[in-house]
This record gives sequence, structure tokens and C-alpha cells, in this order.
Amino acid sequence: MTSKRNPSTYSLRTVEAKLLDALKVAIDEGLGRTKNPSLFSTNQPARARILLGFSGGRDSVALIKALAVLKNKRNSPIEAVQALHVHHALSPNANRWARFCRKTAADLGIDFKVIHVMVKTKGEGVEAAARKARYQALYKAADAFGATMVMTAHHEDDRLETFLIQWMRGAGLEGLATFPLVRQEGNVALVRPWLHVPRVLIERYLELYQLSWVEDESNADTTYLRNAVRHEVLPVMDKMRPGFRCAAARSVELVAQASELLRDYAKEDLKRIEGPSRSLDIAKLMRLSSARQALVLRAWIESFGILPPSRAKLTEALRQTRETMSDTKLTLKLTHFEIKRHGGQLVMRESQPQIKDKTQFESIQFKGEGCYPVKNWAGELIVRKATETEVGVPLSVLLDNSWQVRPRQGGEKLKVHRQRPRKHLKALYSEANIAEFDRPKLPLLWHGDDLIFAAGLGMDVRYLSQATTDEPVFVISWKPDDTLLTLMQG
Repeated sequence: MTSKRNPSTYSLRTVEAKLLDALKVAIDEGLGRTKNPSLFSTNQPARARILLGFSGGRDSVALIKALAVLKNKRNSPIEAVQALHVHHALSPNANRWARFCRKTAADLGIDFKVIHVMVKTKGEGVEAAARKARYQALYKAADAFGATMVMTAHHEDDRLETFLIQWMRGAGLEGLATFPLVRQEGNVALVRPWLHVPRVLIERYLELYQLSWVEDESNADTTYLRNAVRHEVLPVMDKMRPGFRCAAARSVELVAQASELLRDYAKEDLKRIEGPSRSLDIAKLMRLSSARQALVLRAWIESFGILPPSRAKLTEALRQTRETMSDTKLTLKLTHFEIKRHGGQLVMRESQPQIKDKTQFESIQFKGEGCYPVKNWAGELIVRKATETEVGVPLSVLLDNSWQVRPRQGGEKLKVHRQRPRKHLKALYSEANIAEFDRPKLPLLWHGDDLIFAAGLGMDVRYLSQATTDEPVFVISWKPDDTLLTLMQG
């Protein structure tokens, strides 16, 4: 009975079985098997390509050992493993750690790679900056390796420490939920297989295999909040209530479940509120309670792959949304993105520098069909041969060298309908429902002194003609650079 209650007395067989079972469950989750079991009903199920974040510390040494054992088992769910050591160059021992990791991986038959990173502390602490650099390196390496998942050795005690840190910072439910077992990051899953495994079980595994590891001297520095929680706070709590960690872990898991449930509700609300081109219908949003408004706004922001802002920024975004009118400018900055208001909609845009020099023209020399980059407007003009039923610019005009791309100066007119007079671009943009803040991103194409084409609106019909047997005609269109938030079409 004692061995069942106290992991420090478990046999190697018992410890390894528990750790490998946790690994297999996490791999299944990372591959999506638990959500889509029908996809894996064939005799050849998908196998994981795993990139392991390998620091050389005790937890990652235990994990690389377990991965090596599982990889070599019959019917293993693992296709390949690569261990990545991120060299931060923050410690005088960093080179020694990298050599240790290389040898450990080689002894286990695991592919190994080192990436050197520069830790830039722009307005944040060394710990946060190092973490950011580390994960950037991991995802870059995962892409090069063709990994289906990135794996780290976080365990149950790490999760409890994070919960306490987030609680001290006044985090909401999502922050208190800490990190999930699996989180999708683009095409790769971030997997923490030992999230429900206590540190004592990992330590027993290392002891039984007599594995060595490196110790980062900064782990003893209690000026770092996490280290202070680990070395000074948790031991006191252990004395006050022995065995509290198991009960606390259940509470953290319940918080995580509640957070996931709220996220699901927010996604359902978002489906009902999202308008065209992924905009957010303000009137529908305002009909929800304040708490649901915040959840929906957070879910909408996250749907663009943007980290959610602080509660204060979310509150300010909702306040401005409620208090501004449809014809009032509203801009809320989120790192490299902006939330803007256009009529009754909230829209997301990437922050782009405005073209300040209105005399900065770009000459275009057309040579026929193809793509013509326009650097100052972050896009390209597309020229293609017109079909039999289309009208376009005659080849002789297209090959003339007096073409220029220019920004708006004010007062320009364009004729987009044959039966209607020319109109100012401002009126045409308004009719086309093109937001004022999107208009500077749309170039104008001039042939000499004539405005021929306005991105977002089209060609001036007076300069279009049908193809003849002697001369083909060509259609011109505008294509912004392919980015997540570029919603305008030329």
C-alpha cells in the first residue's frame, strides 16, 4: 500500500509505465486523435514527429529518456524525435550545458541541434525575454524539422507555481488556468505531456536510471519570482498541510476546465456576432452582458493569432466601442495590430506606416502579363490577358513607358460606370464601403496625366476597349501582400 501512495518508493517498471502512459495520451491529444478518432481508424495511424525543448535540466533529461524508450517500442506512436537546445549565452556555463545535451542525446540515439539566440530585454525582464527567444527558436526549428508537435517537460508542480504567480498578479480565470496539456500553434501543437505528473515521480525516474543533469545556477536566485515561490513559499505550505499539492492540482484543473468552457461559449457567441470579412458587429456585441462582451472580444482578437491584451486594455476597448459613434474615429493598438471602427463594425488591421511623402511616385514599366511589385504600398499590380468577353487596356498603351503609381493628392476623379459621370474618389470609396483608414493603402495608377486605375475601385471605363484581331487587351488588378489581416481586395 505504501508504494502506491508514495511515488518515491515506486519500482522502475511502475514509474516508467506511468510516464510512458502520460506521454502516449499527450501524443494522441497532440495528433488530434481524441477529438477525431475516425481519422485514425486505418491500420497505419499517424505517428508524431516531435521537437523536444532540451535544456539539460532534470525534467528535460527525464523526458528525453522516456521519449527514447517509447520511440524504440513496437508500434510506437513516434516517427522521429529531435532534441533542440537553445543557447541563451546568459551563463558562463552555457557552453558546458550545450556539450552535455549533445552527449546525452547521442547516447540515447536522439537527433540533436543547438540554436544560439540573442536575449533582448525590451521593456521586460530577462526571464520573460529569454522565454520569448526560446519559444521563437523552438517553433522555427519545428518548422525546419517538419515537426507535428513541440514538446516541453513542464509538470504538475510547474503548473502549481504558475497558478500562484498568476494569482499574485491578479490574473483572471484564463491566467489562473495556466498552460494546457496541448495548445495548437499554427501547424504545430505545443505539448506538455507531464502536466499531471508530480515532480517527485520524475525525480524517482532519474534516480532509478541513475541519470545526470545540469543545474542552472539561476534556479537558486530567489529574486526571480518563480524561484521564490518554489524555494520559499511552497515548502512553507507543505509544512502547513502535507500533501496539499495533489489537492491544489485538482483545483487548478477545475479552473482550467471552467476557462475552457467559457472559451467555448465565447466562440459560439463570436460566430453569431462576426460580420463580413471577419469584422465584429457592434450592435450585436453590445446586446451581450459586459462579461460576455469581454470574452467575445478576447476570442475575436485571438482568432487572428494575436496574444490577448490585458484586462485593462479590453475594458478600454469596450468603453470606446460603447461611447463612440459610427462616424467617430476609434483606434486601439495591439502590438503590431490595430482595432478600428468602420460604421457599425469593429475591424482588425495590421499597423502600417502611412505614406507621408505624397510626391513619392513609383514608375512602372509594363512588359506584358505578370506581377509588378509596388514597394511603398506593400502589394503588387497583376496584369493578365483579357478573356473574349472582357474589356481591357490595349497592348500598345500598356507598353508605353509613362506609367506611375502615386498616392492620393486630393480631388482625383474616376469614371467606373459607362452610364454615369465621373466621381471624386472619396465618394466612390464611400459607395464601395472602403474604410477611410484603408484608403491610403490603395495605390492609384496613372498613365501620363490620366488616372487609369484605383485599387479597390477598378479601371476608368473610358480607357477600356475590346480586343481586336490585331491587338489584345489586358486587365489590371491589385493584390495586397499576403498577410493574415489583409482583407481588402483590388
